[in-house]
Amino acid sequence: MASRVVVHIGLQKSGTTYLQKILQQLADELAAAGVRYPLPRPRRGRSEFNHERATYGLIGTEYTWVSEQRREQARGTWRWLVEQVRAHPGTVLLSAEALSVIRSGGIHRLVEELGGDIDVVVTARDLGRILPSLWQQHLRNGRVSSFGGYLRDLADQRDRPLEDREDVAELHLWRAFALGGLARRWAKVVGTDRIRVVTSPREAPAEQLWSRFCRAAEIPADAARPSKELLRQRTHTGLTAPEAAVLASLNSALQEAGWDHQAAAGLRQRIIVNGFAPLKERGPRIVVPKEWRDRIAAWSDEDVDQLIDTGVPILGDADDLRYDPGYDDVPAPSPEDVARAAAAAVLTANDAPRPGAAGPSAVLESQDEAAVDIDAARSGATGPYRRAASWMKRRGRSAG
Repeated sequence: MASRVVVHIGLQKSGTTYLQKILQQLADELAAAGVRYPLPRPRRGRSEFNHERATYGLIGTEYTWVSEQRREQARGTWRWLVEQVRAHPGTVLLSAEALSVIRSGGIHRLVEELGGDIDVVVTARDLGRILPSLWQQHLRNGRVSSFGGYLRDLADQRDRPLEDREDVAELHLWRAFALGGLARRWAKVVGTDRIRVVTSPREAPAEQLWSRFCRAAEIPADAARPSKELLRQRTHTGLTAPEAAVLASLNSALQEAGWDHQAAAGLRQRIIVNGFAPLKERGPRIVVPKEWRDRIAAWSDEDVDQLIDTGVPILGDADDLRYDPGYDDVPAPSPEDVARAAAAAVLTANDAPRPGAAGPSAVLESQDEAAVDIDAARSGATGPYRRAASWMKRRGRSAG
């Protein structure tokens, strides 16, 4: 039986994938030092570097995106993971960012199944970086809501009674990102002294996150020494503001044209990787809309103050977790920025395989409002990407 189990529960968009990729690459070195990071078997030719799917087999119904069928399919993987924990005499390290959203009952089940001494590591960032990243993920998944519309939905959820946040499965976002509530929820099960929160400073090099994570997880400094290349790896191709504008409008056009969900997802991925990423000038980053900055700063201060009140140890400066509206005072994307992104999307789409005749997707969600509300779009930048979206729509129809 493991003498100690360290469970890294995210948060999402806090550098979790970056850390998991390092742990995957250093698994053998860590094992030689007595720290086991079990790697699930590859599925469909793809390696897995975290333990999220395994947790589906135990508490899958805690996740709103996991069906009963997926839960049943993952039961064997969960049993395998528990066997790994029980067979190792030293420290076992697990990482699954989805665990940050589970309710108290799910936490109890997880701890009971794993047994032994449980330590919890939370990696966190300020809302000013997390919310734009979450919205762009929203777009990458095919949604069409504006950033403002997305934030209105989150505000409605946050305004619900606190007991709803703890009990209603669908309110999982604030169950994770309201840091004080997250720390209290887990502390009731494992104890305040068994939780560590790791901050990720805005301007710090990525390797500092790895260093702090190792301290929080009590991984010996000489247990694994990642190369400079591994420490400086990029794990995601993020979107800039003009690229998000184009992608939001494209999603709406693909939905109206009746593109199949899988075909649309493939096209989006090609545009992001082969169209946007190689651009030398990609435009400014996505920032919180001006009309939302004071409100999000208030949310951030409330969450950080509540986290401090829990007494949970914080590695780094707690102020790193506060949103600074001044950080988002950057120039709005110009019409040229949006046109450049739209042109890249059109050129990439023109080279992409055309989808077969497919009915309208039932997966893409319909939204009432237009796709983009950034300042540049309102000031005339809509023309280029609207023309690109119109071209994409005609292309989808002709492909049918």
